[in-house]
This record gives sequence, structure tokens and C-alpha cells, in this order.
Amino acid sequence: MAITSRGKRALAGLGILALLGVGAFAFSGRAPEPIRRAVQAVTGDEPEPPTCPLTGEPTSDGRAVPDRPMLAVKVENTDAAYPLAGLDRADLVYEEIVEGGITRFVALFHCREAERIGPVRSARTTDPKILGPFQDRPVLAYSGAARKVVKQLQEARIIELTEASAPSAFERDAARVSPHNLFTATGRLWAAARKAGARGTPTPVFEVSEEPLRGARKAREVRIVFSPLSETGWVWRRDGWTRLLEGAPMTLENGRPIVAANVVIQIVRVRQDTIIDASGAPSPLVEMTGTGRAWVLRDGRAIRATWERADEGDPTVFRTKDGEPIALAPGVTWVELVPTTGEVTLGR
Repeated sequence: MAITSRGKRALAGLGILALLGVGAFAFSGRAPEPIRRAVQAVTGDEPEPPTCPLTGEPTSDGRAVPDRPMLAVKVENTDAAYPLAGLDRADLVYEEIVEGGITRFVALFHCREAERIGPVRSARTTDPKILGPFQDRPVLAYSGAARKVVKQLQEARIIELTEASAPSAFERDAARVSPHNLFTATGRLWAAARKAGARGTPTPVFEVSEEPLRGARKAREVRIVFSPLSETGWVWRRDGWTRLLEGAPMTLENGRPIVAANVVIQIVRVRQDTIIDASGAPSPLVEMTGTGRAWVLRDGRAIRATWERADEGDPTVFRTKDGEPIALAPGVTWVELVPTTGEVTLGR
């Protein structure tokens, strides 16, 4: 059957409307590249580049935001575990205090991949408090936990990936001594997470802007003391904040330093939990709701701040002394959960 010129124009109009109907989807960054280009050709508008929800950075090569869940991995931080692997590929990292005053990392991955992450260590009650705002049923990879911790992970509806529940996602490094020899990779974890029912993508939690901070003072380094047994620092260089270990850049297994666009220092109240580890040390109970003091470091500057969070499912908001929300720079962020008994010293 032949189509008249009028019919062709009508069909073309319907096609345009269909494209416009998916415009919001296309501009969100989740649509495939051909759809976004088609909408741009019809509307003449330049769509916003897709941005990673955990960093606020454009995706690599302008590709759509990966349709996969966020992965959280517990990583050790002791001399026996060095050198560490994979932290340079994380989108966001939290540092938390554990028994004995040492710290561990919760490394969050979504847009970027890592072929090797670890050493992987055990979970703590702080972990579900960290992960709550980012995603419904977040994924946590860890090596083990006390019964109370496991119960809290289950109550928080966290998808747990361990060497026992997902053996194909982990491997032991024969060149290292146990328990500092368990490693994983994002590809393996995503495969295991899908089998466990993980779906969706993470929610942006922090406000991000390229505009510099107003009222921030120049800062070139910061010294952070978590406890008498744990101290670290960051120094500002041209490409961002570089983490220090004993005064020198902390390098990973691949020889690369740890670099962040933002360092957020959140001062938190810490009490003793009823959980006791094998050495007899009580597990710290970190309070992450309410309000407290903070520092936000970006662009070689620092601003004194406050933080507030009403519920563990809510994001933490950082504000200036005037009550204005503080935006982070696009890029990797490290959040240092420093006890009120700790110490923070800024240097110019």
C-alpha cells in the first residue's frame, strides 16, 4: 500500500514525538548512545554528559552510566596487609576505626572496575550505617563478621558476598600470609551480586559542583590522628589530594599513589560495643546520625563545616557555619570518620 506525502509527514511527526518522549531518559545518561544522539539531532539541544552517581564525573568516553549495583568492599589497613590493591579504582572510600584503634576501609565501586582488591577483611557495625543512603539492598564483600554484625547486615537488607557464599568471587594469594591474603575483583563480584539478586544503580548522595568553595582557606596538607596507633595525612598536589603513609605518598600494589579530589573529615562519636574481638578488645560503636563537626578539603583549600543526618537511610549533609550546603568537586572522595578523641591539623 502506498503512503501519501501527508501520511509520511504524520509518521515523521509521531517519530519525533516518540523521540521527545524518551528525551528525559536519554538526557539522564542511562540511555544508549544512539538514542541520545538521535534526540540531540531532533531537538538541537546538547544533552548533559552522563555522570557517575558516586563521583559526579562524566563517564568515560561519554558512555551511559553503567546499569549495575554499587559494590562495597572491606579492605584491611595494617603493615601486614601492605601493599594494598584496588583503592585507586574506587569511586568513594570511607575510613573507619576498628578494634585496637586501627582503621579499615570501605571502598565503593560503580563506574570504575578493579581487577584486584584487597586484602579483604571482616565487616563491622559501622558498615550498614555507611551504605544505607546509597542504594536499596547494597552489596558488601567481606571476609567474616561477629554474629551481631551479621544480624545488623541482614536487618539492613545488605547483600553479603563472602568467601563462603560466593567462592568464585574470591581468591587466596599464596604469596601472602593468612588472613592478609584474600582478594577479589569487581567483575567477579558483579557476577555474584547478580546471582544474589542485586539490581539497580546507586543514588547520588553528595552535592557536586565545579564552583570553588566560598570562604575556604588555603590548605596544602592535613594530619589526621584516629588514635595513638593510627595516623595518616593528605597533601595537596596539582592533580588532587595524595594520601600519605609515614610522611610519604602511600603507594599501592601497582605502584600508584592514592589520590582524591575531596577529603571529607567527619568527626564522629565512638563508644565501646558489646562485641569483643579475639584479642579481648571491644569493638567501637560509631554514631553516624545526629550532628557533628567536619572539615571539607578540595581544590587545595579547606572549610570548617558541620554535618547532619537524621536517619541511617538519609544522606549526610555538610554545611558551612552559615548553614549553606557544601558541594564537593567532581571526582573521587575519601571520607575520614575520625573519633571525637582524635586530632585534625591543617597546614599551609
